[in-house]
Amino acid sequence: MMLQHLVIFCLGLVVQNFCSPAETTGQARRCDRKSLLTIRTECRSCALNLGVKCPDGYTMITSGSVGVRDCRYTFEVRTYSLSLPGCRHICRKDYLQPRCCPGRWGPDCIECPGGAGSPCNGRGSCAEGMEGNGTCSCQEGFGGTACETCADDNLFGPSCSSVCNCVHGVCNSGLDGDGTCECYSAYTGPKCDKPIPECAALLCPENSRCSPSTEDENKLECKCLPNYRGDGKYCDPINPCLRKICHPHAHCTYLGPNRHSCTCQEGYRGDGQVCLPVDPCQINFGNCPTKSTVCKYDGPGQSHCECKEHYQNFVPGVGCSMTDICKSDNPCHRNANCTTVAPGRTECICQKGYVGDGLTCYGNIMERLRELNTEPRGKWQGRLTSFISLLDKAYAWPLSKLGPFTVLLPTDKGLKGFNVNELLVDNKAAQYFVKLHIIAGQMNIEYMNNTDMFYTLTGKSGEIFNSDKDNQIKLKLHGGKKKVKIIQGDIIASNGLLHILDRAMDKLEPTFESNNEQTIMTMLQPRYSKFRSLLEETNLGHALDEDGVGGPYTIFVPNNEALNNMKDGTLDYLLSPEGSRKLLELVRYHIVPFTQLEVATLISTPHIRSMANQLIQFNTTDNGQILANDVAMEEIEITAKNGRIYTLTGVLIPPSIVPILPHRCDETKREMKLGTCVSCSLVYWSRCPANSEPTALFTHRCVYSGRFGSLKSGCARYCNATVKIPKCCKGFYGPDCNQCPGGFSNPCSGNGQCADSLGGNGTCICEEGFQGSQCQFCSDPNKYGPRCNKKCLCVHGTCNNRIDSDGACLTGTCRDGSAGRLCDKQTSACGPYVQFCHIHATCEYSNGTASCICKAGYEGDGTLCSEMDPCTGLTPGGCSRNAECIKTGTGTHTCVCQQGWTGNGRDCSEINNCLLPSAGGCHDNASCLYVGPGQNECECKKGFRGNGIDCEPITSCLEQTGKCHPLASCQSTSSGVWSCVCQEGYEGDGFLCYGNAAVELSFLSEAAIFNRWINNASLQPTLSATSNLTVLVPSQQATEDMDQDEKSFWLSQSNIPALIKYHMLLGTYRVADLQTLSSSDMLATSLQGNFLHLAKVDGNITIEGASIVDGDNAATNGVIHIINKVLVPQRRLTGSLPNLLMRLEQMPDYSIFRGYIIQYNLANAIEAADAYTVFAPNNNAIENYIREKKVLSLEEDVLRYHVVLEEKLLKNDLHNGMHRETMLGFSYFLSFFLHNDQLYVNEAPINYTNVATDKGVIHGLGKVLEIQKNRCDNNDTTIIRGRCRTCSSELTCPFGTKSL
Repeated sequence: MMLQHLVIFCLGLVVQNFCSPAETTGQARRCDRKSLLTIRTECRSCALNLGVKCPDGYTMITSGSVGVRDCRYTFEVRTYSLSLPGCRHICRKDYLQPRCCPGRWGPDCIECPGGAGSPCNGRGSCAEGMEGNGTCSCQEGFGGTACETCADDNLFGPSCSSVCNCVHGVCNSGLDGDGTCECYSAYTGPKCDKPIPECAALLCPENSRCSPSTEDENKLECKCLPNYRGDGKYCDPINPCLRKICHPHAHCTYLGPNRHSCTCQEGYRGDGQVCLPVDPCQINFGNCPTKSTVCKYDGPGQSHCECKEHYQNFVPGVGCSMTDICKSDNPCHRNANCTTVAPGRTECICQKGYVGDGLTCYGNIMERLRELNTEPRGKWQGRLTSFISLLDKAYAWPLSKLGPFTVLLPTDKGLKGFNVNELLVDNKAAQYFVKLHIIAGQMNIEYMNNTDMFYTLTGKSGEIFNSDKDNQIKLKLHGGKKKVKIIQGDIIASNGLLHILDRAMDKLEPTFESNNEQTIMTMLQPRYSKFRSLLEETNLGHALDEDGVGGPYTIFVPNNEALNNMKDGTLDYLLSPEGSRKLLELVRYHIVPFTQLEVATLISTPHIRSMANQLIQFNTTDNGQILANDVAMEEIEITAKNGRIYTLTGVLIPPSIVPILPHRCDETKREMKLGTCVSCSLVYWSRCPANSEPTALFTHRCVYSGRFGSLKSGCARYCNATVKIPKCCKGFYGPDCNQCPGGFSNPCSGNGQCADSLGGNGTCICEEGFQGSQCQFCSDPNKYGPRCNKKCLCVHGTCNNRIDSDGACLTGTCRDGSAGRLCDKQTSACGPYVQFCHIHATCEYSNGTASCICKAGYEGDGTLCSEMDPCTGLTPGGCSRNAECIKTGTGTHTCVCQQGWTGNGRDCSEINNCLLPSAGGCHDNASCLYVGPGQNECECKKGFRGNGIDCEPITSCLEQTGKCHPLASCQSTSSGVWSCVCQEGYEGDGFLCYGNAAVELSFLSEAAIFNRWINNASLQPTLSATSNLTVLVPSQQATEDMDQDEKSFWLSQSNIPALIKYHMLLGTYRVADLQTLSSSDMLATSLQGNFLHLAKVDGNITIEGASIVDGDNAATNGVIHIINKVLVPQRRLTGSLPNLLMRLEQMPDYSIFRGYIIQYNLANAIEAADAYTVFAPNNNAIENYIREKKVLSLEEDVLRYHVVLEEKLLKNDLHNGMHRETMLGFSYFLSFFLHNDQLYVNEAPINYTNVATDKGVIHGLGKVLEIQKNRCDNNDTTIIRGRCRTCSSELTCPFGTKSL
């Protein structure tokens, strides 16, 4: 397609049209327009850009400066490409845009059909302009090549808008026609629609017709038919070709009466009425290849191709080959490659490893130094030898292969006072001295004039003095004494800059000395003790000793101050058991295994993967300070026996543990826990567990070990503990409460549900329409935007379907020859009039405008295109930050997830080894602990030991003889753990086990004789089966001191059971329980009708005169006390117990209560129960009640309220908060509570207890119980009929009813 209006709009390229009148050239054919073309040069380092020139014909707008700092250039070093800030110049030139004058078309600007003055005869529009083809698009109603006819034979008039209405005739049509009709035979009238019947009689000859006479319309005559001519008698067909009706350059073909066709002659085109000469050069350039040839017009329909200037050797269909100026007159530098990129124009590109404009190419720093030192008659010839020899010895390879660097180069004269030969012998000292003269990055003179500090490769900083009177920059190292002067600066090298100094820098010593004999761990002590302690805490310290697996290492060590400055509580949390795995990940993030990273390599490396499978990013500030993740380095490249050390002013935080402090939303609940088990007499000494508070409640069911190893039955305090229920806040998951993908403030990018909570795995379940590990992509590949509801703007490429994208195409995905950010620019080869586009550019034509577009894989403004590296920039190749961008070709790349991560490269998720089928390689009896991406630790479960990969059961109770109690065995529990378990029928923790009273007596040495008596009485089953038992065991001395007569009587076969039962109390009474009883209390024994009297003198307890010498010996069914006396019952009381009325008769203080029992005949009802408990008010209590209530006597219901049936409740069975139903029914309960160690029933104190009867027990009260109804039930009476039977039979009511 040819050009009509050439206007260029592309990045960095502006064509500005001047508003002056069009200039007319080429005999009024061309009306070219003068424009201003603005371009930008290629982006380079600012120091190198100072010497860059504009292309021929252009004027530099930014002359006298380094250009504009609005770009970045790619610095290639080994396998990496660094994107560095750079400069470029702005250039302009006048440009004449080729344009045809109005009414002309094609490269030669020939006239449109109808003439240039009135194209298409003013009845249409011509496809004019250089890209036009001269075709007329006629207005409605018009036709023909030049719109010179009416479009339809039935139209007439100047506007071809009138329609002929001849019915039986021929219309006078066309532009010049008037629409009149010439009628056929036998018709007349204006429309030829009126028949003439008389014509039937008139026989006209062939080719004639019957028609009214011209002279007299009333007469008929024969006239020639239309398209014929003659006198009516003889009619000949009309031949239009005889009238030369066609164009002079057309052939006329006779087709019948008055019919013809006009055909343009060869070499001409048109409809025959209008024939225009064919110029082959106007159509597709006469098939001449536009790149190398021009088309020459030879006459109508004839042309030939000629080679353009600077082309030669025409080959039909192929074109001409460009004259290679590089062969004949190579203008490029010896280290540049010459390419003829356009006719008569060369491009010089410096070879790899060199930089410059191609006319001049600069080598690496070492090469430049040697050039400066050896340049014949050069300023520095032979004056730089000494320092070059030091560099050759200590740092030649980095300065040749890596970078960028700024080298401060002292002259030989400036090295006076330094023993260079001594340095040459000591490589370590030479290297440190040299690095004091090297700055990371490119620090030019202009920047030094605007700052006051610089940093060397040693980490040491220096001061810049730029305001001295002599206007020369001076430098001084901090800690040094002398200022040195830059006597020549900004000497360019391919990998940096050189500044020549008048003197060498001070020879400073490192503050952190390298030591090839010491390991990293040894060297960190004591200056970096805090981080060293973290290495030890995580067990990585051993790995950093000389035998550690994974060495050598590069380690980045935060100084003590950096660790102290961590957010409050952060370090404490990391050092806690809860934060241990995050601590391990943090420490691993500071270690790079299997490499000793030199500082020169580090500068040339954009990032490196740490032991934590996450990237550490490196960059350099403008003044040479080296940063890791934007944290400044202090001491640099300290050499140890097993690696390199870099110290930091801050802590590197791996993204996988952010935020460090767990976002816990723990809940709390209150629950009761037991304090320590102690003697019941010392129950207030029972200590509560941590985070609990003591209550006033105690339990009597615990065991502790006595002074001599015997098990004691004791008491423990109930403690109110606050128990924490661990929970993660919303947006956090897992045992460490890590933040959900996308961040805790916006989990799953707000487009999904995170599997959060303590048991969650952090997976995002995306809403419909979203996908990705963070729901950050649209499911529809052609949608984008926060809600994935915007249609992608990308036309012929792959849409960037991220929710935060702008709908453009992914880099390097344009197809079908398209280009541009949206792959919407359809390009084609640039025509002959677009000569300023780059060799790697194509043209886009749109609305008469041409734009230069760099081809796929190249970037620039179209006039300048350079190969694009898709793997540079802030988001290399659109890859995930946890992926590596790998260049695969010109403008193409692929994204590969880093080790420890998985995904397609654009989206990488961390691998949790613990969720894999292999469970991180851990043993079946080990727990897998997630540490970081692709990392885990294995920890043997409780009861197992090993390294987590191999775990074996801990069977310490088998391995250690005597660890378990004699009544316990070493067993494997359901969890697989081996532990001591008490035998069946025994209680305890396996280390202490105890059995029932019969068993425990067999273990007590003081009970040996008494135990023999039990065996003689055959009462072991009783002692084993009876619950709530207190056994009073006479000591061996007591049995020996027993009266011989009593011994003979009671040890007889018939009486020994009664003696043993007399030593067995009903109920469990620990020493503390006995302390709470009053002297009036009686203790019921297993010997029916027999009680033991308790006495207390000065706090000492005696039972029937016997003292307890060893109390509270534990048994599963009670307690055992060793006493110092054999208790002997009265021989007459060894019979059965009395009934209720007989017992009350023996209790004179309760005679009034006994009288009421008899009065209301309640004794039989009470005795009918299997067991009962009677709470009997004493005489004083009843008299006081009658007096206060002003009643004559107690009512029957009051007495029933004092009786509990079916239960024999001894004092020890009564406890705080207990309720029991009375004889009045389930609506009337008695309540029991403890206050100041006094037991109450309702509001009445129980002051006389455990008076036994044959079937029950009596407790004495000091107050009458007032009836309290605890339920307010309604009593409804329903009358129903019983079953009908014979009147003589016994009639019964249904169950639950009574007879009326």
